[in-house]
Amino acid sequence: MKLGVLKGLIHRAHLLCDLKEDLLEELNLLRDVFVSNGYPFKLVNKTVNESWSVELKKCISEEFGEKSENHEYFEVLHAPYVRGFTERLQKELNKFGVGFVMKKGTTLASLLCKLKQKPEKEDKKDIDYIINCKSCEMKYIGETGQQFRTRKEQHKRDVKNKVSTNGIYNHLKHNKTHQIDWDGAVFIDWESHFMRRKIKESIYINALDASDKHTKIMNLEKGVYTNPCWNEFNSEVRKILKR
Repeated sequence: MKLGVLKGLIHRAHLLCDLKEDLLEELNLLRDVFVSNGYPFKLVNKTVNESWSVELKKCISEEFGEKSENHEYFEVLHAPYVRGFTERLQKELNKFGVGFVMKKGTTLASLLCKLKQKPEKEDKKDIDYIINCKSCEMKYIGETGQQFRTRKEQHKRDVKNKVSTNGIYNHLKHNKTHQIDWDGAVFIDWESHFMRRKIKESIYINALDASDKHTKIMNLEKGVYTNPCWNEFNSEVRKILKR
């Protein structure tokens, strides 16, 4: 299983890196990271070196190519499939050690037809958001993997039930005449990966209020730990949030 993790990331590097320099840099990074985490150097080095021939064999059709013993970087041509022509092209490219990956071409349908209906604002999910107070400049920054309407109702329920761990309720508790702009929520980022979304939330929180005890935002916590180096970008992040 541990070796499979290494092989999977190596395959991902071959799959996503178009340029030789990028691929070599990524493979060197993987080599360093896995050795640093206790993997035997000889095993890691062997796996990385063997990946060249393995990936080349995957890329070139078995009908036209044989396993290559050359561990140098190989070029790959990405082009639309043309019946009859593509098969001959693959055979000719194989002679020069060049792989061929079929890529769907641009059509009028792909340019003009957008059949997928855009979701309503409150149906969107995997977002970082801001909820403002109508009566002052205080803001609440949050994230959710759920549809926003569901997360908003959770906030409202916490306020109604006087949940002390909810930052919005605590703001209203100490400012009884204030009102929350529930319908004016702003989505500041989209991120499907849970941890990256949490990190972004923390960066936004610290950009608006870097103090240990928040006085400019409603949040009670600073979010997940982020390296202090991100504080150098607080002014730039604030500019983004003002747009």
